[in-house]
Amino acid sequence: MIRVLDKFIADKIAAGEVIERPVSAVKELVENSIDAGAKSIIVEIRGGGKSYIRITDDGSGIPAEETETAFLRHATSKISKMTDLDNITSLGFRGEALASIAAVSKLTMVTRVREKAAGSRLMLHGGRVISNETAGANPGTTIVVEDLFYNTPARRKFMGSDAREGSQIIDLIEQYAVCYSDIRFMMIRNGETVFTTSGDGDTLSAIRTIYPDTDHADLIPVSGTDVTGYISDPGTTRSTRKGQLFFVNGRLVSSNVIEKGLEKGYGGRVFSGFPIAILFIEADPSEIDVNIHPGKREIKFLKADEVIKNISDAVADAMRLEESVPAAIMSGRQPVTSEDILHNDAPYISERTIAADKSAPKEEPSGSGKAAQYREVHGAADFAGEQSSIREYLGSLRREAAPAPEPQGEESQAEELAPRLTIEKPSVRPFDFSELVYKGYIFDTYIIMESRDSIYMFDQHAAHERIYYEQFLTAYSESSHLPQPVLTPVTINVSADVYYTGREMLEPLHRMGFDISDFGAGTFIMRGVPSFVTQKEASDFVKAYFDSIDDASGRNDKVIDKLIMKSCKSAVKGGEKLSEMEIRELIGKLSECENPYACPHGRPTFIRFTRYEIERSFRRK
Repeated sequence: MIRVLDKFIADKIAAGEVIERPVSAVKELVENSIDAGAKSIIVEIRGGGKSYIRITDDGSGIPAEETETAFLRHATSKISKMTDLDNITSLGFRGEALASIAAVSKLTMVTRVREKAAGSRLMLHGGRVISNETAGANPGTTIVVEDLFYNTPARRKFMGSDAREGSQIIDLIEQYAVCYSDIRFMMIRNGETVFTTSGDGDTLSAIRTIYPDTDHADLIPVSGTDVTGYISDPGTTRSTRKGQLFFVNGRLVSSNVIEKGLEKGYGGRVFSGFPIAILFIEADPSEIDVNIHPGKREIKFLKADEVIKNISDAVADAMRLEESVPAAIMSGRQPVTSEDILHNDAPYISERTIAADKSAPKEEPSGSGKAAQYREVHGAADFAGEQSSIREYLGSLRREAAPAPEPQGEESQAEELAPRLTIEKPSVRPFDFSELVYKGYIFDTYIIMESRDSIYMFDQHAAHERIYYEQFLTAYSESSHLPQPVLTPVTINVSADVYYTGREMLEPLHRMGFDISDFGAGTFIMRGVPSFVTQKEASDFVKAYFDSIDDASGRNDKVIDKLIMKSCKSAVKGGEKLSEMEIRELIGKLSECENPYACPHGRPTFIRFTRYEIERSFRRK
């Protein structure tokens, strides 16, 4: 027998699609507050949000005569006709959030519009109205959700621990606080204030308030067509995408399209992990679909290729800035002895780690790690002062280095934040190889160059790999090159399986400028080489090329690109001493590369040590 479900049963089923856990309820309520034009939003939770959620805002409020209507399913003020679905600019629009939350909780709402002297208080249990009365209230809306899923025990028993559910809510509010930096957010958990933002509209300040870790300390500004935001240098990565936040028209979304544009923009400079990225994308509402998921987290772009290009171009431009060069980071402190504590004079010894080798998250609890060790020895006040002086000094270095560019808008300007002091705007400038001055050579591998207030250490092997890779790839991509004849032809012997496959793979070598042919009986003969390599380098490349044939299938640009990358073993190795003339030539050729910052495998070709870091290591600062 087919029956029409009771309204309250149907509401509970529908609520399960929209409200999966406490964080889902908080998301819907906070988005309603943002849509209401709030400039201050307070979020309070207890028991991980399972027992208590309170959202208070100073938005437009709800007229008393509409309070009960607001909790009817599909009741909304955002859309009224079919065409409105093609121009959605609000975060909420389906009219399901309040009805869904009320159906599975004990809910109280106090609201008042500014034009009225009094507000109203509405109470619902399981979606049923318990009372609706006039009440004194500040302009705006406060919604209290208690005993979430009290009437759907099957859903409640699948909730996580209080800590886990609460952490998801805090994470969500952090993300919205970054996107809506013009709104003052306060997050309270079990009576303790977790964080508060200023709401002054300074996005970079909000990021540093929410994410005070070192990974977010030196983000690089991104500004392009319909794209703004901040990204990390290629060496500062996480093991997951948790550090990547994408907002489309103010909506927090997950998007493979945005991820693809970000990855393309870095252009192979990321060796491992996922870089940090906080991107704000503007799109024509008629060209996106935000109605494809109950939680509205996923999104579809009508012009996905255009979005990918805009993002990749903006990120690629940021990668050309001096700030994108991976830095060697001071990340440690020598163990502190009791004598050090007594004299308050603990020596500071820096531990340098190449940023590109970082692949795991480094968040440390506030009560542990090196920061806590410093506080324990020197006190919280000294620690705060130390951080302020670091920020202030770095800001002065940037100001002395070069004049700041003309402002391009609030969101495209990076700002240097000195905690509790003023915000300094750093100089954002492209990296200029012409300013480098040769200073030395160590371990027959690393080249030392100086520019203004920084020292750059180049890895000769990684640099040579990048040069070879781009030269070979360019030679292959362009029209055929005339080979340079060699005095003595070179024979290359290979195994039978490689020989028979290799005979079918000679055309790409010809296009790169090699005069090579089948010599019979497992042998190839090379009578000419590209003009930009020596005979030995050409021989090494061809051998590596044949060694890699087993990994390739088919004949297309992607296969050749893979082979060229593997063939970079012909580059100069670490420990092979170069003359000063060869070093200068190497750096000169690297500067001409399309991407001089990373080898084909994603490792940095050079890293940066600032003057401040060096002086700090010697305790001169």
